[in-house]
Amino acid sequence: MISTLFDRTLRGLAVFAAGILGVIAVFIAINVVLRNLGLPVVYGALDAIQYALMIATFLGAPWVLSIGGHVKVDLITSNLSQGTAHALTRLTSAIGAVTAGVLGWYGLQAVLASAARGSMIRTSFVIPEWWMLAFVPLSLALCTIIFIRRLLYPETAERSLSGL
Repeated sequence: MISTLFDRTLRGLAVFAAGILGVIAVFIAINVVLRNLGLPVVYGALDAIQYALMIATFLGAPWVLSIGGHVKVDLITSNLSQGTAHALTRLTSAIGAVTAGVLGWYGLQAVLASAARGSMIRTSFVIPEWWMLAFVPLSLALCTIIFIRRLLYPETAERSLSGL
């Protein structure tokens, strides 16, 4: 049940990220049309798009990892025995979990430090810096969980959408 809830959460974040990308496409098209008509563009659209791209990337990354849609070269693993491939999957999942966990920890420290300092981003918008940073530890915590799941159940990592 927890696994199903986790997978649904990942899918929900992916759908939200896809929605953000759709809104970005609309705003880019609107700005192009306005610029070509000699009208003023939507104020702050470029900054909003920049922030939205970061948010969509970090919200969608755990889902992409969970379905095996990330970049993966399986030329070696496809020629290994199932046991050896599972062992290699465990090793790479352990490395991924540690890496995502460490980066997520430092990301969380950056969020907390930014919030404590009251740092602000001053562009077309004035927003607290930690608002943008908060997506990093969230995403990396989810990726860490996915890597741990693959470490414990390497057969789930084999369902990949990628490959050479």
